Amino acid sequence: MVFLLRKFPGTLLQRASRWLDDDGEELSLQTSPKTKEELSRIVNAAKQEWLDAQSYFNNATEPDLVDHAILSLQAAERKYMYWLKRMKNSQ
Repeated sequence: MVFLLRKFPGTLLQRASRWLDDDGEELSLQTSPKTKEELSRIVNAAKQEWLDAQSYFNNATEPDLVDHAILSLQAAERKYMYWLKRMKNSQ
């Protein structure tokens, strides 16, 4: 039982990573995108992630999933606002 408990957080992280994977399109976490086009792509991907999180929240029905949807929505919104602010400051 202790072995399972030690392994559980890693397994959960792996599953969450797969669920959040953008079909191979990984958002760059670098500090400064090289071009405005790259920054624009990052902003658009973050916006789409936020819209997807809103849709997930709107369709969640079970209490545990609603909690997860709220956290996902908040994280996606913050990520989008961060990248949007970076884009506005770079102009």
